[in-house]
Amino acid sequence: MLIDQNITIKYLADVPEVSHAIAGWYYNEWGAYDENITFEYMHEIVLQKIGNKDQIPLSLVLFVDEKLAGVAELKYRENKNFPEYTHWLGGIFIASTFRGLGLSSKLIQSAKTVAKALDVQNLYLQAEPMNIALYEKHGFKKLHTADHVGIQTTIMVTNLSK
Repeated sequence: MLIDQNITIKYLADVPEVSHAIAGWYYNEWGAYDENITFEYMHEIVLQKIGNKDQIPLSLVLFVDEKLAGVAELKYRENKNFPEYTHWLGGIFIASTFRGLGLSSKLIQSAKTVAKALDVQNLYLQAEPMNIALYEKHGFKKLHTADHVGIQTTIMVTNLSK
């Protein structure tokens, strides 16, 4: 439980020194199994969001008691197979020592708030099967399934203009 812990969410632009750690998380979680993906490639993807606080793409970084605990990204046209879906939530990752504490929900809510402030109407995401219920809890609705780099995902959307 997080009762006595201080949770803060910052823009990656304000804490660029954590970009290597985030790239390491992404590489180990999603890239290490693909021989065409390197840590350097993952770091370049993270760096694409490092300068932005008032436009997409950007990253939100979560800290617990000043320890790096998680990250989420707001992206622009993440899936090239669906160019009509403009704004995406993705890259949600919680460090293993902080899982099970509800931190992903805090990141999702913060990302939705930031996206709405940036006048995003519809926010899309790609969910792996084990995460669908989490996103439904946050107002995302299933649209359809899709293949994303060999992984079966469900494309979901939430309308932020309500």
